[in-house]
Amino acid sequence: MRTGHAADIIIGLAFAALGAGIIIIASGFRTIAGMVVGSGLFPAMTGTAMIVFGGLMAIGAARAARSSMPASAAGAREPLFDRYAIAIVSALALLTVVMPSAGFLAGGFVFSVFAIRLGGGRWTGAILFSAIATAGIYLIFTQGLRVPLPRGPF
Repeated sequence: MRTGHAADIIIGLAFAALGAGIIIIASGFRTIAGMVVGSGLFPAMTGTAMIVFGGLMAIGAARAARSSMPASAAGAREPLFDRYAIAIVSALALLTVVMPSAGFLAGGFVFSVFAIRLGGGRWTGAILFSAIATAGIYLIFTQGLRVPLPRGPF
């Protein structure tokens, strides 16, 4: 699946801008008594990573666009949004609506399996990876960082 260099530049810059917004919002979080770390630490780390990797994506796409522009493809345009991107964004939107009632474990597992299968992964790998990744992330947040996640019916 390839969406083109222009889409990669736009997505990379948007990702970096979203990261900057997260850092700005996280800087206003107040410290909660009894917490090992401040409540804004993880969002600030995430925002910083988003800026770095979004910038790298945009720079890499700009370099690739500059160095690999064949004359025959100069006029060809690829769609900015393809079916894969629309499906993933739609699934994420649905996940944000469903997760409070379904819970992190069920919602994260189903979303992860869907994304892997949509990307061409096999059922066994998708189920195995999704179970391990979802459980691991859940334990990191709830036990390590002491951040509550939606429990759902389980």
